[in-house]
Amino acid sequence: MSTFALLNYLKEQADQITEDWLNARATEPGSFYSCETSPDVERLLRKQHKQTVQLLISSLYQDETEFLEKLEDWAQTVAMSRVENRIAIHVVVEFLGKTRALFWQYIHRFIHDTNVDVDKNSVAEWSEMLHSGFDKMIVKFTEYYHAFNETRLSEHQALIKLLEIPLIKICDKVSVLPLIGVINSERGLSLLNDIPLKCSENKVESLIIDLSGVIQIEEAVAFQLTQLVQVFNLMGIESYISGIRPEVARNAISFGRDFHTITKISSVQEVIGKHTEVKV
Repeated sequence: MSTFALLNYLKEQADQITEDWLNARATEPGSFYSCETSPDVERLLRKQHKQTVQLLISSLYQDETEFLEKLEDWAQTVAMSRVENRIAIHVVVEFLGKTRALFWQYIHRFIHDTNVDVDKNSVAEWSEMLHSGFDKMIVKFTEYYHAFNETRLSEHQALIKLLEIPLIKICDKVSVLPLIGVINSERGLSLLNDIPLKCSENKVESLIIDLSGVIQIEEAVAFQLTQLVQVFNLMGIESYISGIRPEVARNAISFGRDFHTITKISSVQEVIGKHTEVKV
């Protein structure tokens, strides 16, 4: 009977629990959980915290079916929101802990301020059910947070990879592959794996590999570039290297004979002139 009374009490106080949680936030400029956050974030926090409160109330039911059903939806919703807003996982867990403490404050009020007889066994049962519910919430939330974060990271890495290896079409038959920065063996392997496919998809006949933005090339990468040119030869694609900087050229002296046989040009215009009558 006391558990039923507690559930009714918490349902009546649900909105106030959320308001108390929001009012307890500190002033932390730039923080997602700051009391000075934007109105949009404020509305989002209020809506999601109400969902959190309802989930916790359902954790006190004898039959946990409803709790488990709500748990999946809650964990996905909150995890996606926190990943999208780049909120560190420990910060989310910290504010979940504040909700846990606030919930117990309301249970204490129920015990002391109502006329319902509450025995020690009931309190122990509520404690076990509530803490178990919180533990399941944290586990499920972190599972979805990790999954969404990994997906987001993979998407960013794919975008970075795409931006690292741009293929620029400069006329009908000629494209340029401008490389920038340090070319290590990992980037060299990406070139070897991805560029031939891009050239095939774009029907490239001549490709200029522009190294004017490259400040360092490892010897292993020189070998990979040599392999790349050999792949192009088999595909019927003419390939050239242009824009080798003096410091890179000095290091290239020690590279193998095959690297030095790759056709090198001084400017992109040399190749364009072979494929168009347009003066450049």
